[in-house]
Amino acid sequence: MWRRAASASSEVPVDAFALALAASIYPPAVAAVIALGRGPQLRSRLLAFTGAAFLVTYASGVLMLFALEELGATTHASLSASAGVEVSLGVLLLALGAFLAHRRPRRETAPPAPAGPSKIDRYLASRRLAAVLGVTLYILPSPIYVAAVKSIADAELARSSELLALALVVATMLWMVELPVLMLMVMHDRAERALERTNRWFAANGRSVAIVACAAAGAYLIIHGLARLPG
Repeated sequence: MWRRAASASSEVPVDAFALALAASIYPPAVAAVIALGRGPQLRSRLLAFTGAAFLVTYASGVLMLFALEELGATTHASLSASAGVEVSLGVLLLALGAFLAHRRPRRETAPPAPAGPSKIDRYLASRRLAAVLGVTLYILPSPIYVAAVKSIADAELARSSELLALALVVATMLWMVELPVLMLMVMHDRAERALERTNRWFAANGRSVAIVACAAAGAYLIIHGLARLPG
């Protein structure tokens, strides 16, 4: 049940934005935007991809807000349950970071020359399929995004403020899509070169960045959750 908080604070929790920034590190999104920046109907396909990514991420956040409140896993409902969720998310993130750290990188081999359009090219051939790609990339929420949504749920905001806070958090989390899309629309050629360099950097360093993000967010959630456990 949505809480009624006529006298609740309208302040958006800062840690929700910090977690959203950590969750924003998603190299496949940059690669998708680069591919979308080529060919006809550039603006409409970029907007379809961005809009679909935003809507599916926002929708999953709303569902998580409902679920957290219904399950009583928020600070005002049950401090123990709320802290337990945070610690669990933190442990999951540390495990994910450890998995990434110990997984051997795949050897890069030169792919055979494609006989026709690649799978990604077919995905990007129309506005509809660009939107499908946006949904595909963002339909599964990351543990860090779940933690950001939980931070909003814990803030005891009024319903309208809660939904607005979620929209702002999602916009923050998708900056790696939104900024490149804006760049491609305003200064296409320069943006394409800059994004190609960024994509190459992520290809070489993306795993290390993801490990650091998982470790930092996981450690924060565990410490924060344990500090709030009663007794």
